[in-house]
Amino acid sequence: MLWKRDIQVHKYRIIILPLAEEDIVQNTNYIAYAKKAPDTGLQFIKGFREVIDSLNVNPMRHALDEDEQLAMLGVRKHYYKNYKIYYLVSEANKTVYILGVLHMSVDSKAVLLKRFA
Repeated sequence: MLWKRDIQVHKYRIIILPLAEEDIVQNTNYIAYAKKAPDTGLQFIKGFREVIDSLNVNPMRHALDEDEQLAMLGVRKHYYKNYKIYYLVSEANKTVYILGVLHMSVDSKAVLLKRFA
């Protein structure tokens, strides 16, 4: 189809900040070791990576966080199972910064604001 040739897709670079990388490791280790489900832990790693990688195209498609303070900072969220992946988008750099990967039961606002400090 010719119409596909004329569509320009702007890809964003993705940077997973060290604390977000630590979140991924802690979450998957908990599943693999504490819950004694190593295969599930491996599936979660792959799932987190796939969801994060998908943000390289049109990352603004996901909503700002429902918390007003986080939304004012530009924090967006995307879901993967019982987890929220929090990120910022820099249009100037065409870069997505992954801030955290937190379970829905965690007080994410407190965690994320601490990371901004």
